[in-house]
Amino acid sequence: MISWDRCGDSFIGVFSPRQIRWLRKHLADYRNRINSGLSGFNGDPVLAAVFANCTEDDLRLRLRRARRSVTILLDALPARGGVVEVCGDMNRMTWVWTLQELRVAVAARLAGLSDTSESTVCVDASVKLQTWLSCIVESFMNAGNLLLDPNGPNNVSRARK
Repeated sequence: MISWDRCGDSFIGVFSPRQIRWLRKHLADYRNRINSGLSGFNGDPVLAAVFANCTEDDLRLRLRRARRSVTILLDALPARGGVVEVCGDMNRMTWVWTLQELRVAVAARLAGLSDTSESTVCVDASVKLQTWLSCIVESFMNAGNLLLDPNGPNNVSRARK
């Protein structure tokens, strides 16, 4: 489970080395797919799933925005597991939207693999990954509503009810 703290404009979370490697690997794969889409390759089923509701005119803009967002997340990840600091509400929302897109991308990629004889394994993996990414997003959203009490970390109160 990931927990986020808020200190002023910064959101701070601690990830394990395994979680950092997983995020880095899948964000890099997603960015590579985006780059292929920007280069004119339109046959990627993962991108088709992520941008399903996007008009053809809007797709290029959305792909460029997605590439910038993924790069922001990759740049924020430490080389090894540890502290991730996200400064400001705009970056926090970039994380939230990009992780939501990553959820769709991973589900689409695993759905493509489920045509094999190991489909049960892929479905189980997809459910676990979706749950984990959902927990990150939910905890990150909740962190945005927390004010840290100056008397210590155990004195956290809800700012907006």
